[in-house]
Amino acid sequence: MAALGDTLEAMSTSARRWSSLQADLRRWVDHAAVSAAMSTAQATHGFRVVVSPPGAPGNQRPPTGVDVRSGSFQATPESLRVDWHGDSDGNPDIDSDGVVVRGLQWRRRHCGTVYGSRPAATGFGLTTVGMSELLLVRPWLVLSSLDLAAPGPGTRERDGRPATWVRGVPRDQNFVPRLHNLPEGDSYGLVVDEATGVLLELTAWSGERKTEQLSLRAPRFDAPIDPRRFDLGAVGAVAESEHLGGQARPLAALAREVDFTVLAPRDLTYAGVLENDEDGSAIVAHSYGGRLPINRVWFVQSRGARMADPAEWEPIALADGTPARWWSPADDPDQGHVRFERAGTQIWVLGHGRREIHDLAVSLMPVSWPESEPFPSSTRTCGGPDHEP
Repeated sequence: MAALGDTLEAMSTSARRWSSLQADLRRWVDHAAVSAAMSTAQATHGFRVVVSPPGAPGNQRPPTGVDVRSGSFQATPESLRVDWHGDSDGNPDIDSDGVVVRGLQWRRRHCGTVYGSRPAATGFGLTTVGMSELLLVRPWLVLSSLDLAAPGPGTRERDGRPATWVRGVPRDQNFVPRLHNLPEGDSYGLVVDEATGVLLELTAWSGERKTEQLSLRAPRFDAPIDPRRFDLGAVGAVAESEHLGGQARPLAALAREVDFTVLAPRDLTYAGVLENDEDGSAIVAHSYGGRLPINRVWFVQSRGARMADPAEWEPIALADGTPARWWSPADDPDQGHVRFERAGTQIWVLGHGRREIHDLAVSLMPVSWPESEPFPSSTRTCGGPDHEP
């Protein structure tokens, strides 16, 4: 086993140590462990999980069980392609999931929908997209987020190649794995190929419980690969109606893209993510101004899409007299959900802080933003599917 310093050097200079890589990729995920890890992290950071109320849309139960998927993995120092074999149950599917990365641009096909960046969208590339596969061939990205240590001396191999086993823990106490493209967890096990610095395995742990593992098997380095394999269109085109991987934008800008009146708070700056499904369009809005999703209160607005049905909630009136419905879990009265209509738009405000929820609800008014007045350019939040109700 190499000394830790040699291993860190191999990781930091990995891009100069190999020209191509082909391997079999295996992903193992314990969904219940991932959900528990997220809840633990939220509690550690002072966040509390928002309980889904009666009538919440969709299946609000978190996934359970263990998924194991296999796929083909091809990479150069600048590009990556992953083709998963069928669905998570191993069933063949011509539209199976896949990932292509080229430089800072990316595409991901998931459940038949293609997400990704667009070269014309400046300031949005490979950032906070939760693409853990990329870390396997860009191992230097973990060096800024994890403190690494080797567990002890000894010669070990992986697939006949000398390798070093390394343990990593977050440097920052407010560590959010998604911001670093890491799987959910509070510590990580890395198997580093000594010759190339490539991560042959990445394992996430929450306490003593394994949450997720990515493994490269039978790696083959420096064999020719057709560069056309990394064309961004290989997994499909990003539909104009799809949001840019969780990129938030000014609510006024989104008002031009939906068929309902968009509302915004009078004295706070909120940015929204546009979501489209078979029920129509909805905007999920979080307060703007930080890297982390730390806002206590957020809201959803639409004609009816993604709305909770408040039939079982308590009838109330807001401070301005607007009829509304309120629900709060019995074991956490500080948490709340309020539903009402304003200017023909359905509104669902939720979060923690009863007064904050009511104040935000009352402050929502139809948005207007002068075309000449710039909005802060960095409006990306950590919203998106993983953080929405």
